[in-house]
This record gives sequence, C-alpha cells and structure tokens, in this order.
Amino acid sequence: MKFLLIFFYLTQPTLFAQIPGAVLKETIVNEKNSSSSNKDLEIEMDSSVAYLRYEELEKLKSPRETMSTFLVAMDEVKKGTGRAQLYFDQAARTFNLTQIEENFRQRVGRQAAERLINTLDRIAKIDLESIPNNPNGPKWYFRKQAISKNDSSIDAEIAIEKNADGAWRFSAETVQSLGHIYSTVSHLPVVSGVLEYSNWKTKIKASLPIWMSETVFFFSKAQWLGFLFIFILALIALSLSRFLATIYIHDLVKKESLMFKEKDHYKSTLPFGLLAFSLMCMAGIRVIEIDLTSYEFLVRVFYILIAISSVWSSLKIVDLISMHFAKIAKDTANKFDDVLIPILSKTSKVLVVSFGTILVAHSLTFDIGSILAGLGIGGVAVALAAKDTISNLFGSVTLIIDRPFLIGDYVLLDKGLEGTVEEVGFRSTRIRTPHQSVVTLPNNVLANMAIDNYGMRESRRFRVLLQIDYETPTEVLEDYCERLRYLCQIHQVIDPATAQVYIFDMTDKAINILVNVYFKTTIGTVELSERHKFILAILQTAKEININFSSPLQLQPLIVEKSPGA
Repeated sequence: MKFLLIFFYLTQPTLFAQIPGAVLKETIVNEKNSSSSNKDLEIEMDSSVAYLRYEELEKLKSPRETMSTFLVAMDEVKKGTGRAQLYFDQAARTFNLTQIEENFRQRVGRQAAERLINTLDRIAKIDLESIPNNPNGPKWYFRKQAISKNDSSIDAEIAIEKNADGAWRFSAETVQSLGHIYSTVSHLPVVSGVLEYSNWKTKIKASLPIWMSETVFFFSKAQWLGFLFIFILALIALSLSRFLATIYIHDLVKKESLMFKEKDHYKSTLPFGLLAFSLMCMAGIRVIEIDLTSYEFLVRVFYILIAISSVWSSLKIVDLISMHFAKIAKDTANKFDDVLIPILSKTSKVLVVSFGTILVAHSLTFDIGSILAGLGIGGVAVALAAKDTISNLFGSVTLIIDRPFLIGDYVLLDKGLEGTVEEVGFRSTRIRTPHQSVVTLPNNVLANMAIDNYGMRESRRFRVLLQIDYETPTEVLEDYCERLRYLCQIHQVIDPATAQVYIFDMTDKAINILVNVYFKTTIGTVELSERHKFILAILQTAKEININFSSPLQLQPLIVEKSPGA
C-alpha cells in the first residue's frame, strides 16, 4: 500500500500540496506514538499520505533547505541518470506555481527549473551556508534587479518566501522573472567548478549566431525560425496523413464495394490531415521556449483544433463503419439490421459530438464539473423542454424492439398514409409514398399508429370475380372451372393448396366465378408479372372453350384486391 501511495505522490504532487503542514506534523507524531498493530486501513492510508507530504515539507522548511533541494535535484538531472523527469518534478516543487493553471504547471515548472539552474550557474557557485536557515524568517532575495526591455523597466527577482502551507518556495514573481533574468546572463559561461546543464535545445541555442536572439514582433528571430520549421513539418504531416488515408479509403471502398464516389475519397481525408497538422504544431510549441502567456494562448488554440478535428475525423470513421455494416446488412436476409444500423450510426455521432463539445469546453478552461452539476440540478427543466425529443427517442426504441416494419416494407398507416419505409432515424421515420413524395413522421407518433405491414406477407393475394354470360351451358362452366383449377396447380408461383376457383354468385346480368389465389412471393414486381401472365391464361382458356363474359361487365365491390407497388 505504501509503495502505491509513493507512486501516487510522485505522479500527482498537487494532491499532497493541499494538506496543511500543521496537520501533517500532528499526524506524524500521532503515527509514531501509536502502538496499535490493527489500525484501520483508512487511518493507515491517511498516515502514509501525511508522512510523504511531511517529508516534502521537511525539504522546504527554510530558504537554505529549498535551495539545497533544488540544487540536488538538478545535479541529478545534469548527470543524466535516466530519471530526469522524476528529478525535474522534485525541482519543480520548489517553485510557487499556484498562479499557474494546473494543466500547465508541469511544463512551467520544468521550464522554470531549467532557466533557474542556467542562471545560477552563470552568476555564482551557490554557498548554502550563506543562505538563511530560519523557518520563520523574512523573504530571502538571491537577486533583485530592474531590467530594461522595449523602452520600459521590468522588476525582476530570484527570491524564496514562505507559503501558506509552511513550505519555503521560489516566489511567483521569480517564476515570472526568470526569462528576463536569464536573457541578461545567457551569453556568459558557467562559473568555475559547476557542471553545466546541457541538452539538445541548449546545444542548438549555443550554435546560433547572436543576431538570432534579437526580438521581432514579440518573439526572437530564433523563435520565428522555429515556428517556420514547425509549420513546414506540420504541412508535411498534413499532406502525408491525407495521402495515406486516401489510399486506405480507396482500398476499403474497392474491397468492400461501398457506395462512395472516388472523387470524394481525398475530400473526406481533410479532418485527418487537420488532426495531424494540429498534433505536430502542439508538439512543436512544447519544444520552443516562449513566454507563458503566448504558450497558453497557442496551446488553447491547438487544443481546440485537435478537439474539432478529432470529432470531425471520428464522424468520418463512423460514416465508413456505417457504410461497411450497411453493405453487410443489405446482403443478409434479415432486414432488422437495416433499421438498427442507421440509428446506431446517428447515436454514435451524437455521442462523438457531445464528447467533442466537452473537450472544446475543457480547452477553453470551462469548469466541466460545474456545468455537469448544473445540468443535474436543471435536469427537470431540460427534460420538460426536450420532452418531444425524449418521446421520439423512446418511440424509436419501441420501433426497434417491436419491429412492426423493416426497411423496404410497404405499410398502410392511419389517415390514409401509405408507402415504402426508407429510413428509421433517431427522431423520425421517412416513408416514400406511391406519388414518390416523402412523408416524415415523428417516431412517437408512428409508434402509436395502427400499422398494416404489407412487407411481412409471405404471399401476395389475387382475387377476381369472372362475370360469365347466362347463356353459357352448365357443363361448360364446370369445365372452365376445372381448367382454371388446373392452371393454378401447374403455375410455378401460385400456391395450389390455397387456390380457390368456384361458381360464387348469380346477379341480374351474369354468373360470377370466384378466382382466389396466392402468389408465393414477397416482391411486388414479381407479383405484377405473374398476375399479368395468369390473367392472360384466364382469358386464353375462356377463348378455347367459347366462354363469353357478360357485356357490359358488371363491376362488383372488392373484385380486385388492391396491390401496392412494393
């Protein structure tokens, strides 16, 4: 447990900084005086956390201890032991970074440590004995000076002061001043007997001519050169990522036979290129040493670009995945997935956009916790305002669970609405009418309608009354009925078990023969084709045995069943 706490202490130092020093000292004393071996786990954790925090405060209990802690940590960094980040974090804890936004503290702390050690090494070899060791003394100044810059004077200092938690740290003014102070001594060599801090950035700076340090439009010429280099690398990353993404999309579309126009392949890769561009710029900005205000501004800009391009890229990926599964669904006999995939696709997009909105808000330093808490408090008001949307959502869930129809089914609805189902969405359903117009129905309304689904029929019915002249002999009528029954038996699409051919009725003008058959198909075009052939066979058979139909025909109610064009 203690090893875990130590790891957490090293990775989340800001958590421990919230524990007051007096509380820590009292906790440690109580821990040492305790003789109980069966302590509660929570007390043990609190004691371990307090001990770690107490150890840190012991290293920052006076100006001398703080300077010593900083120098020891940076000496380890200089030696290149392979644990530089660990010692940079230790050095960063000697600075008062409370005025810095938490997201930037690690970067600012490391930059401050680098600038301070480079400044101290060029001014003098630190004599720790000359630094006060009084834990209750006044603010101690190592250096305080006025620096002229752009026709103005800047008050700069390197000082250590006591903080509210009892620890002594380099002041917030020191953090702000280090860049200006270092610029006045950066051209000097390190003092004798001091190991110089060096990395690839310092080596590049040392190799640059002096004129590259001149300021032009808020930044030095070297920094502008760095910006240009990063911009070129970002453009290369943009072009390369779009090229690779285009190849992948082209191969995917070709392999899966997706409905995706070739001319749109390259256009669809723009968000991926923008994401690569933003990531490269973000990485480059972290390398170039610029002032904190400019750094924060640029980081926020690229955070927002990364969030937007990530959402945009995710939406493109959702589209590709949806097209892939839609292709699979189209090739399957089960049409349920044709309904489910569009809804899942739109739901995924809503989630992606929602997550992206949170990322953008976080990039703008909005308090996400307060926003979410506010949404929780105002949940009732939001629910009332969005009741139609919520009811449509539950309507779509009902349609998915009950499955009253599938994509491509021909349905008859209330109020005379009918047509082919084209799409079941997150909020509404689109139906193509026989007039080729599109009707959009909210899902909550559709879920409460009576739905007559022609698409779920296992066969298509054909019913007709043949009006025969009264002068036709009875034996001819019987022969005609037998011939029609035989046609039903040999027809490839008609179900012979359900075929009905009988003399059905007698009217004032004709004898009615009922022909009631079912075509074994669920496809509307097949039904129309077979109906056409069967009617011609009926007429041809009547002609062969000289059957005369009543003239003029007496149209009967429900003579022919309506056949939708589905």
